[in-house]
Amino acid sequence: MAEEKKAGGGGSAAAAAPAIKFDQDKLLKTVQTLQFGWFVGNVLTLLGFFLFTLSYFGILPDVGFVWYLISLLGALISFGILLVQFIQKNGFKVPLLIKDDNFHYFLLAFFLIAMRAYVWITLVPFVIFSSFHVLNYVNTHLLPIVGLDGNNPISKHITTFVNKNNLASIQIASGIELLTVVWLFLRMITFRKRSLTPFLVFLVFLKKRHEVSPFTRKYFDFFAAQGDSIVSTINNPVINDVWGHVKTAFRTIDSFKLVHDRTKDEDKAK
Repeated sequence: MAEEKKAGGGGSAAAAAPAIKFDQDKLLKTVQTLQFGWFVGNVLTLLGFFLFTLSYFGILPDVGFVWYLISLLGALISFGILLVQFIQKNGFKVPLLIKDDNFHYFLLAFFLIAMRAYVWITLVPFVIFSSFHVLNYVNTHLLPIVGLDGNNPISKHITTFVNKNNLASIQIASGIELLTVVWLFLRMITFRKRSLTPFLVFLVFLKKRHEVSPFTRKYFDFFAAQGDSIVSTINNPVINDVWGHVKTAFRTIDSFKLVHDRTKDEDKAK
């Protein structure tokens, strides 16, 4: 009787354990899709960034430039696939293409690879996007392969995290892009190697983001308001005049549109 109870108890424990049901056919179908290539690109971005960071801080041998390029290669793959899908859906229409966010980030990754500045902060926006892309893909495509559908705790936690933080991640990425321009400017005025071209490229990129991204414009509006407040507090005629010229210069630059004239959309909405 004792042996029967022991065997019975073992069977109950086995039944209570979550069963992993590996679906090989679903896996084979998944890895043959274009979207899986997009996922691999995002993984490369994260892996390259992680190893580049370890190399940057001296934890790994000083071959960080390799991981930097691998991280950007991943960005080229992931954003390139999104552009292919965009063209398949809309056709090769340049006016639409140059307004697309994926096109902007694809070009940025391409130029960063070509310039090889190896600046850590330039990878951070790509890493933020890739982190959420990987989480979402694992949740919707890879977990079901091992029998974990949307009702399992892991999937629920991922879904909750992504839904709660996705918008904030875009806002953070926009802020880091502004900080990147500041950092690249500091590198340029201190005559660091390969500093001028990255600064100019990121400046053009930021101009395009300002035209199409409300998050980027909000940051500009915030800093403009802070500048107004500081200048008003100081109340010095010379500083007031300089600040006025700075704002005029920004308005002049903003009047020249590279990819999108948002004022036309605002007029239509009225």
